[in-house]
Amino acid sequence: KLGRIDEETTTNIGVISGGKATNIVPDKVTLKGEVRSRNEEKLEKYTEQLKKIAEDTAQEFKAKAEIKINKEYDCYNLSSDDRTVKIAIKAAKKIGLLPSFHASGGGSDVNVFNKKGLPSVALAIGMEKVHTVDEYILVKNLKNTAEYILSIINVVTSGENLNE
Repeated sequence: KLGRIDEETTTNIGVISGGKATNIVPDKVTLKGEVRSRNEEKLEKYTEQLKKIAEDTAQEFKAKAEIKINKEYDCYNLSSDDRTVKIAIKAAKKIGLLPSFHASGGGSDVNVFNKKGLPSVALAIGMEKVHTVDEYILVKNLKNTAEYILSIINVVTSGENLNE
């Protein structure tokens, strides 16, 4: 199955390329896809499933499948008790923002930081129509982001109690 598997997992074949002309059967075809999941077991399961489908299909047509798997990002989960999360909450409230937390299927530097043992949160900054040709951000949201970052710095450097 491709597309949205469940609330944590998606799969996609986004690039299909091959051939040199419309009237010639290609000797080679390249497929590029991805599996994303916030659950490591599901990530492995669906990656293996796609790999097996490719191998079985190649065998059925007496072809060869060369499969390369690159793990781009590791999953991470933070709880409301994590210091980093408490800092983000306190800093948001100090400037009148109401923080909310949402799991994401995307990847960022934050995945790498958490994997390396540096607890981090990804901050949404109010972008709209993300990853499209119509992507934009309102100036108001840019200003809020700058104010939020400054508030985070102030909370961290003040040494104040994060549980209040």
